[in-house]
Amino acid sequence: MQLNYFPIQFDFSDYQVITQPYSDERLKELRQAYNASYSFFRDGNLIVISNKEDEENQLTGNVENRSVFDDAKVTASMVKHIFFRTFKDRFQGFIPVDFYPFRFYSRQEKDDLILNHLPEKLKHKIAFKKLIEVQLRETNLNSTQGFAFVVNIRRNWVFNISCLELYQEGFDLTDFEVLHAETLPGLDNILAPNEDFVGLLKSINGETAIVSTSEGARSYSLQELFIRKTKHNIQAYLNFATGEKKCDQILAAVSQERIRKQNPVNQFSEISNIAKHLFSDKGNPVLFQNMDGFCFKVDTTPMQVQNSMNLQTPTFIYDHAGTKTNTRNADQGLSYYGPYDSLTFDIKKPRVLSICHKTNRGSFTRFLHDLKDGLPNSSWFKKGLLKKYELQEVNYLIQEISDYRLEDYLEVISNYDDEKPHLAIIEIPDRFKKLSDRDNPYFKIKAKLLSLEIPVQFVRSTTLSSYSEYILNPLALQIYAKLGGTPWVLPAQRSVDREIVIGIGHSWLRSGMYKGAENSRVVGITTFMSSDGQYLLGDKVKDVPYESYFEELLKSLKSSISRLSDEYAWQDGDTVRLIFHIFKPIKNVEFDVISQLVKDISQFNIKFAFVTISKSHPSILFDTSQQGEKKYGSNQVIGQYIPQRGSNIFIDDETSLVQMLGARELKTAKHGMSTPIQIKLRTPQGNHNDQELKDLMFYDLNYITQQIYSFTYLSWRSFLPREEPATMLYSNLISRLLGKMRSIPEWDADKLNYTLKRKKWFL
Repeated sequence: MQLNYFPIQFDFSDYQVITQPYSDERLKELRQAYNASYSFFRDGNLIVISNKEDEENQLTGNVENRSVFDDAKVTASMVKHIFFRTFKDRFQGFIPVDFYPFRFYSRQEKDDLILNHLPEKLKHKIAFKKLIEVQLRETNLNSTQGFAFVVNIRRNWVFNISCLELYQEGFDLTDFEVLHAETLPGLDNILAPNEDFVGLLKSINGETAIVSTSEGARSYSLQELFIRKTKHNIQAYLNFATGEKKCDQILAAVSQERIRKQNPVNQFSEISNIAKHLFSDKGNPVLFQNMDGFCFKVDTTPMQVQNSMNLQTPTFIYDHAGTKTNTRNADQGLSYYGPYDSLTFDIKKPRVLSICHKTNRGSFTRFLHDLKDGLPNSSWFKKGLLKKYELQEVNYLIQEISDYRLEDYLEVISNYDDEKPHLAIIEIPDRFKKLSDRDNPYFKIKAKLLSLEIPVQFVRSTTLSSYSEYILNPLALQIYAKLGGTPWVLPAQRSVDREIVIGIGHSWLRSGMYKGAENSRVVGITTFMSSDGQYLLGDKVKDVPYESYFEELLKSLKSSISRLSDEYAWQDGDTVRLIFHIFKPIKNVEFDVISQLVKDISQFNIKFAFVTISKSHPSILFDTSQQGEKKYGSNQVIGQYIPQRGSNIFIDDETSLVQMLGARELKTAKHGMSTPIQIKLRTPQGNHNDQELKDLMFYDLNYITQQIYSFTYLSWRSFLPREEPATMLYSNLISRLLGKMRSIPEWDADKLNYTLKRKKWFL
């Protein structure tokens, strides 16, 4: 396999730097006077000075020794600054977008996908260009320390027409999202202007705009404002400037070009060519150096890597004794053995409130029949919900509505006097999907039912007339999970330690999206799963101000662990391993929470790991030997150069990359390049040096990586493995739904902490 990393070569292990004592005033003074020839950056209480091109050596200071790897932070800063200045010398006229990550647009016309489709007057004013991104990465592959540049490409909209020009053309700017462009002091023609998303343009007076911002109405010069570079905004302008028909043709052509360009083979070639352009000159490596003797070269071919470990597809288990298993796929085992908790599941005759429009009763009842009893000629859904999940009966309680109004649905739900149903299946029209969250009956109906502690499964009207086993099969799986069932589990890791895997998600309750908006409150979500993948419970942390969030999170964790320790008869002195899956790190506060948790739950010996799982990272794996797959009987081959699922690499002792979507898992060529997920063991940063806390941490990256890979087979949203583990999927689904239903008066999120906490209502 190849990694989009280009190793950096040093001819030395130690080097010398010039330093001066640090102060804000001195750093500002040096940059103002000597920025043309020197780079300056902070190292603790010192200013490190890098002389790029001052042959007179005007600046002096203490000469100190540094180690390439022991002083990796200083080395990285030296490399980034020298690369930036060398780039500016070699490629004059380029104005980078950012210093770090280092980003710049290609100037080649072939890299502007919209250029040839625009009328002459708009060429270069609107563009869809290739943006090149270069980052620096410290590595420890195969126990060998190193540095590498990570090269990436993406394509972004460029819109160089100011709001003043748009206004003079007669384009109506009212209620458009606008950016304020401002060149940072001292960076004219060095970096592109900084752009802040300031708000909605409300009115224009002469050449001045009144903008609704997070701080109220503010005035800006129209010359300094630009519409936000979204496809929606650019489409609106193209409709105005070229007409709707021409606009549609332009955007359709760009879409086709984009699909072709994001082909993995093309992407690998482009990244390789960019690296040759950046790191070599006429076939010879470029020597990046400053006047003090610090220098390096960069390889021009992507780094070759091999799998760090053999990730195993988990065994699926369908009974408490662990004798009924399947090693191929979860669906096959479920059809043969039935669900894992068949003997203990207590809702064998679920009552299902079923609501449809009166004109669709025929197709709705046929749908319910096939969902219950299955499709005899299908491969995966012969048994239906009833027999596949070993239920005794499914009692449909069918109610009709005469109109798709919210009031009609709520009247049926509110006036239903019989015994409370275990689940609701409700038909909704497709048009609900286009409505805003606040006005959407979908969320208001869901809020009403969940407030009554009734999980709900929605079915679109068009699905009733056109469904197959590929719709009914995952639907039945979701229904069983929403009822509280456990379709299958995974083998528990053999260990004397007890283990719980905890997903932590959160949603910001923002006062606005614009610059200066405060994150006033935050809501937390914790989902608890056993090491064999059983969903134990989900807890909602109270909506609280940010400064109180971790106090509330601590309370939630303590009460949940106390509840689970009683249920599973933990003994005093047991070692309990807590594996936390979090979406992104929030500095060191998580460690402070766990430190307090350990102190408060002293009867157990707690070990823990914080793990972030992310798709937002620059690393890409390629496998040039992968020839791709043909899909669904067509002759189209997709997935070339994409490594197979489970391919992985350990970048360093704390970070692994795992390919979750290989060529076999991709559905269409539109997907383009599939990037791996990044798994990172988090440790306290900076001056956070609590040795007692560090001794409690769990550091086995192999174990963590395999566990996360196994948990991607546990979504119960479908039978197909996913990119993220169930812990993160569940936390994110709950957080997203809470965010969407927050403005609905009928919704009481605290209900989730009662009977629904053990059911997968969010699927």
